[in-house]
Amino acid sequence: MLDEIVLKPMLTTEEMIEHLKEKNIKFEQMSEKEASKYLEDNNNYFNLTAYKNNFEKKYVNKEFIDEYVDLDFAYLKDLSIIDFKLRLLLFDMIVDIEHYLKLKILRLIKNIPNEDGYAVVNKYLDNDYNDPINPQKLHNSILKNYDNIYYSEIFSKLVIDDNMKLENIPIWEFLKIITFGELVKFYEYFLNEYNFFYLVNDIYILRDIVRLRNAVAHNDNILTNLGIKDNNYNPNKYVIDFLDKSGIGKEKRKNKLQNSRIRQITYVLYMFNELVTSDGVRESVTKKINYFFFNRVIKHREYYSNNNLLISVYNYFKQIIDTHYKVLQENT
Repeated sequence: MLDEIVLKPMLTTEEMIEHLKEKNIKFEQMSEKEASKYLEDNNNYFNLTAYKNNFEKKYVNKEFIDEYVDLDFAYLKDLSIIDFKLRLLLFDMIVDIEHYLKLKILRLIKNIPNEDGYAVVNKYLDNDYNDPINPQKLHNSILKNYDNIYYSEIFSKLVIDDNMKLENIPIWEFLKIITFGELVKFYEYFLNEYNFFYLVNDIYILRDIVRLRNAVAHNDNILTNLGIKDNNYNPNKYVIDFLDKSGIGKEKRKNKLQNSRIRQITYVLYMFNELVTSDGVRESVTKKINYFFFNRVIKHREYYSNNNLLISVYNYFKQIIDTHYKVLQENT
């Protein structure tokens, strides 16, 4: 018989503070009273304390113990604010990536003989409807929006048969009613269907961006565990070239891209640079990136003066931004 699962009791704010003190987390830059109020009013304890994984633990008798060397509660608060502002920035960039990916598909399809913008969508929807493993997954997703006021004009034009099979949706409207994840799957099908093999490497990058988008949309922390090596896949040659131009060599590239979150953020910076063609959008985002990175991120730089991990991550992204996003830096 399995042992009973012992549920951890919910901690009071005072108990949370004591628990942090037991881990040698200080309250010098921010008092215990201020920290307690911040936890009660602004942040989830477990979300906030997850940032501690970016700090060094004490090393005693040839092993690490669950106490931290140089960590103040204020550092955790600062990282949580940086993370929040980064999520807002990344969300905006990913929305732009999604929009310009749709435009790219529409540009490509115009040059395909005998493709009217209906045929490829009909084929794709037919495959989905008759999929032997997961039939009608996309159909069901689309039809969930049938009563959505934002899509009422599109759905009013559709003829849906008794079997709830979708067809004859023009691609310019189809792209409006699918999610970003569904868009990437359709893009993969589209590239293979029409032999755009030189673009297939985009798919692996976009899949990782979808994962980051989902994390951002659900307000998940993205700057925790930056030292974990959990991704050993080699980046494609275009990303390598993007990083080479930033002065990032093989060893640093390998070291940083082995962390999934660092890789995903790198991919957003790369793909935005590749896809977005509007000078106005690029200028706006460049200003936001520069303000965030060269002002807000380093507002309390003294907190991290002994943190080699966070310094190295900052310098890695600084090289990318200095190379690919510094056009308007002097005007920010």
